[in-house]
Amino acid sequence: MRTVASLLLVTVLSGCNTAAERLVYEGIRQENARQQAQPGHDTAPDPAGPDFDAYTKERQRLQKESRP
Repeated sequence: MRTVASLLLVTVLSGCNTAAERLVYEGIRQENARQQAQPGHDTAPDPAGPDFDAYTKERQRLQKESRP
């Protein structure tokens, strides 16, 4: 019974981790855009980064390429 409960808990928490990663990534993107839009920002704004799904796909592709 403990094993089933442990596996269920791990499964639920792994799903939360993906959602948390997405929220952190999107929050950082929004904060960067907000800071660049402030008056007195004397440099050209950086282009907006890719959305989380595109970022995740690129990250997985690079990880596959780096494996021997």
